[in-house]
Amino acid sequence: MIELRQVCKTFETGAREANVHAVRNVSLTIGDGEIFGIIGFSGAGKSTLVRCINLLERPTSGEVIIDGQDLTKYSEKDLRAARKKIGMIFQHFNLMKSRTVFENVAYPLLGSKMTREQKREKVMGLLDIVGLTEKANAYPSQLSGGQKQRVAIARALANDPSVLLCDEATSALDPQTTQDILKLLRELNQSLHLTIVLITHEMAVVKQVCTRVAVMEEGCVVEEGSIYDVFSHPQQPITRRFIRTTTHIDSVEEILKTDPASLGLVPGDIVVRYDCSGDSASQAVVSRLSREYGVDISIIFGNVEMLLGTPFGTMIVVFRGEGDAVQRALDAFTKAASRVEVIRRV
Repeated sequence: MIELRQVCKTFETGAREANVHAVRNVSLTIGDGEIFGIIGFSGAGKSTLVRCINLLERPTSGEVIIDGQDLTKYSEKDLRAARKKIGMIFQHFNLMKSRTVFENVAYPLLGSKMTREQKREKVMGLLDIVGLTEKANAYPSQLSGGQKQRVAIARALANDPSVLLCDEATSALDPQTTQDILKLLRELNQSLHLTIVLITHEMAVVKQVCTRVAVMEEGCVVEEGSIYDVFSHPQQPITRRFIRTTTHIDSVEEILKTDPASLGLVPGDIVVRYDCSGDSASQAVVSRLSREYGVDISIIFGNVEMLLGTPFGTMIVVFRGEGDAVQRALDAFTKAASRVEVIRRV
């Protein structure tokens, strides 16, 4: 559905050395009906990239191919027509305050050949999809944040788009409302066969709805793959930083450095970080090795969850016992588990 080929976007400042290279040689392929995540910290270029997809920002170079058509070669007239099939929602909703919910959703239909009754039927149908039929005559100021985003989604669907671009669409929402909006996006993806591109700086959001993800840093895509592969086997430091934001492992490691006694550690203990995924997350490795080698192996931190039906996560494990037995148990643990690292010897 979407193919980006060597897309670049440079903002000129008047001084060549001060030009901002917001997007650098990005190539991506996004399948029809896929929910694709683009994640990066502030300034990574992700919002500029998504605006290049519908040419709200015209790329400095490269090709933007939507459903087989290169939009960079379109005239302004043809581009306006093409954009009708690319819906977009934003962090701050962008609703017109002086218009009712009904009028906001109906706005993209102005100038269409639909009759007044057809427009009404269309708008009420969209409000039904997003669960807001009773708010048709309300104004944005009378709505919660989640309701405003639902209105924005209904408006984005008015022209029956094949693509929906979501630029930080949940960043202004509380956690429960975020869950509700993500659930709605999943339902729309399935019921309308809608291709969704989700821009976010929150790994937890990507993890819940996306099938594949691209990680951006300084305008470049530095890592891309299935959501499970990227989470369970991150290749880049920036990706590992994102993953750590979804756990409390940083705080545990800080305690290990500053106050190990508060965790009950004693001299001779060996502390290990264990990244588990797939079968290794469900095997009873810890209890088996504890019995086999006669050592105490305790878990002081664990964060294991399901991603696309497969478990993955991180554990911090303490080995305690006689020196030789502990080392043999640790060696066996390293062979039996994946990605084991000794992070502290007390």
